[in-house]
Amino acid sequence: MVIFFIILFIFSILVSIYIDKSHKKKYLENLKNTRKYLDDEEILNLYHDSEFSETSILELWHEVANNFDVPSGYLRPEDELADMGIINFTEDHPKLEDITDIAIERMKALNKPINLQDISTLDDYIRALAVKK
Repeated sequence: MVIFFIILFIFSILVSIYIDKSHKKKYLENLKNTRKYLDDEEILNLYHDSEFSETSILELWHEVANNFDVPSGYLRPEDELADMGIINFTEDHPKLEDITDIAIERMKALNKPINLQDISTLDDYIRALAVKK
């Protein structure tokens, strides 16, 4: 009986992983089909009137893209971090934990208090953690 529950548990984990990967694939296909791919110059144009360093903007933008395994050019400032291809997003999802750890290290380096709960979009992340010009 115990073996049955162990097998059932392992099976449910594998199904969950498959569903997550399947959803991620659909999410990425949707981005590619509905959005123009932006190069770094076009990304910077989205922040042309900001007070932030171009290097910092691009570094943070690519940091989020790399963390969530999403091609950077398909992201947009309004994209919710929690929606980046994750179907069963929980507060303790590894991708969210990773980006939170990175944000905490950046806060320490910048020596400024940031309320992480105020960061929900890519734009929030950049505006909270970017270095000013």
